This record gives sequence, structure tokens and C-alpha cells, in this order.
Amino acid sequence: RRFETRIELPHQDELGQLAADFNAMAQALEKHEEMRRQWVADISHELRTPLAILRGEIEAMLDGIVQITRESLDSLHAEVMHLSRIVHDLHDLTLIESRTSEPEEGPEAPWEVLEETLRSFQGPFSEQGIAIEANGEGMNRVRIKADRGRLKQLFTNLLENTLRYAQSPGVLKISWQLAGNRLFLHFDDSGPGVPEDSLDRLFDRLYRVDGSRSRVLGGSGLGLAICRSIVERFGGRIEASHAPIGGLRITVMFPVLS
Repeated sequence: RRFETRIELPHQDELGQLAADFNAMAQALEKHEEMRRQWVADISHELRTPLAILRGEIEAMLDGIVQITRESLDSLHAEVMHLSRIVHDLHDLTLIESRTSEPEEGPEAPWEVLEETLRSFQGPFSEQGIAIEANGEGMNRVRIKADRGRLKQLFTNLLENTLRYAQSPGVLKISWQLAGNRLFLHFDDSGPGVPEDSLDRLFDRLYRVDGSRSRVLGGSGLGLAICRSIVERFGGRIEASHAPIGGLRITVMFPVLS
């Protein structure tokens, strides 16, 4: 596929306008093809590492270099689960972005869904020494147009991201504010932070930050990309910035139903 071809017509008549429209379309297709190739390359790279580890460990067992023990089987299982998570998240991201077989959206209480999600994370946060501070007073009547399942998936991914990267002991502060017909939810963790030049790329597929927030801790590299797709599907936006308490702030904005 070659989309770099352009038509040169210096005329200002209808043919010139047609040529300009053709060139704009070709440029858009060229950019789309470039993004597709990069996406395939990124996925191949992402799958190559766990597959190489699996192959190496299995071959070592077959050659008798490594004994087949519960520990070695646990290691294999961990790599298989990591691969499964990547494939599952890729499939999920495709469904959300294509809106294939997506449930009907209706009025939902976001704080109610958030509290429900937080309850299931109390144990893991406590074990990791990360306190949760969340005050939803006044949020009971706030409604947004969303699907409850996807909304819970959004909050789950955000909380998992905090668990994966926040230092212990630490804190996660969740706050909210209303501005006109918009709801803002702020998720602030106590660190480590994210470099300024990485903030805008956090929600890109498979993007990982250099440094302490990029440790290999079992994530697929797609969690925040899924968050962005969910939020945008509900007419909102999601942004990353520096948290007042020293770490990362993720802000989710939703239009509020009147």
C-alpha cells in the first residue's frame, strides 16, 4: 500500500479543489497506515518477551537443566497469565473502540460504582500499606450517561495502576468537583511521580514510563489506554498531571445529566 503519492495541480478551479481533497485523504490514510504498522510492531514486541521466557523455561525442563517443581510450574503459569492478560486487554480495547456488542448506556451514579469498586480493593491496598482517602459527600444525586460494567472497569484499572506503582507506605486520595455540567474526579497518589514529558503519553497503548513507575509488575501496558477509550466513549476526557501530594494525578471528566 502506497499512500505517499500526491497530485500537483496549481489551479484554483474545481480540479484544484479535487486534487487538494485527494491529497488530504491520502495524507490521512498514510498516517493511519503508519499508526497501524507501529501498533503491529508494538504488539509483536510486547508478546515476544513472555513467549521467549516460556520457551526458555520449557526447553530447560525438557533438557533436564531445570527440575519440574511447583516453583518452576508457578513461573510458567505466571508467564501464561501475563500473555492471557495482554490478549484479553487487546480484545477488550478493540470491543470498546469499535462499540461491538456494547451494552446500552443509561443514567449511572459514578460515586456509587466507585465505592463498590473500592470495597473490593480494601484488602490489597491495606496489605501494600497504601491508605485510601475518599469523600463522596454530596455525590449521591450526580448522574452520568454510562454503562455500569464499563464504569467499574474504568475504576478498577485506575486502582490497579495505583497498586502497581505507588510506593509503600503511601496514600491514594480521591476527590471530586462539579463545574457547570461537568464532573471531575481526581485520583492522587503519593508517588513516585511521572516525568513531565511522559504525562501526555500515559494513555497511549503499550506506553511505559522510564524509571520507578515502569517496573515489570504484571501489567499489560493497556490498562490506561482502556481507561481513555471508556471515558471518551461516555463523552468525557481523562488527563494526567502532577499530584499535589507528590505523585501522579489522574483526572476524569464526565458530562453530568441534568
